[in-house]
Amino acid sequence: MFKALKKISYAARVLLSRKGGDPEVIDVAGRPTMLMHGGNGPPLVYLHSTLGESFRWLPFYDRWAKQFTVYVPSHPGFHQSGGFEQIDTIEDMAFHYIELFDALGLDEVILGGVSLGGWIAAEIAVRWPERIKKLWLSGSPGLWTDEARMPDLFRYLTQPAVIREFNFHDPKSAIAEMIIRDDADDQRRMLAYQAMTVLARLVWERPYDPKLAARLHRVQCPVLLLWGEHDRLVPPAFGREYARHLPQAQWQTLAKCGHLVMFEAETEFVEAVQRFALEK
Repeated sequence: MFKALKKISYAARVLLSRKGGDPEVIDVAGRPTMLMHGGNGPPLVYLHSTLGESFRWLPFYDRWAKQFTVYVPSHPGFHQSGGFEQIDTIEDMAFHYIELFDALGLDEVILGGVSLGGWIAAEIAVRWPERIKKLWLSGSPGLWTDEARMPDLFRYLTQPAVIREFNFHDPKSAIAEMIIRDDADDQRRMLAYQAMTVLARLVWERPYDPKLAARLHRVQCPVLLLWGEHDRLVPPAFGREYARHLPQAQWQTLAKCGHLVMFEAETEFVEAVQRFALEK
């Protein structure tokens, strides 16, 4: 069993002493990293999507925090997290996060994420399987499948209605129009530009990892694959491809739900992850 680092940075100790989900910036191998933390119980790390839902303590984090100690970091290049100049690949992201776990003294975690966050989680799990107690992925790219293709998001950056169609089963719902607005202010536009800059560096030349499929056998922990039934951005075919390489995985789809399951089917999403994480 991997032994957790005994020395935890001062910033991390301050963070761990806090009870709420207020953002803090801690040092991770010289990279300032924004991190929220809350709750009590086994450590559960949530890796966010390209949407960047890591700047505010959202209701679904709070619900998990009743059972777990929830950690919500921001990827390098998002919000106040620095070090983006050191990130060229998904593998770089994986190494960043294992160094975050080291800084916080987390030797074993329940790990998962949505979309980009799920892909990063899978890359961590194949490299350091002994650090992952349970793994869950939702709407996660990373693999190649002949069954489906992902749309080119970069073509539609100025068309919020199209972006909503990719991300939501009901793109005209109140939640869809609130999250992806037609009348975004300058701050929202800047955050969207920032997020797409990170994504472009990671996926512009190749939107998948050609080595990931052959490495997934290294994941020995329980796995949950949780997909929106109507995900048009990362279709369920990608989840089935993960399942093909992860025979131990549970497969679950959420009806009447698109890519952003944590918003369009929040209750079902929270309960599915929580039930999986608590299973003996």
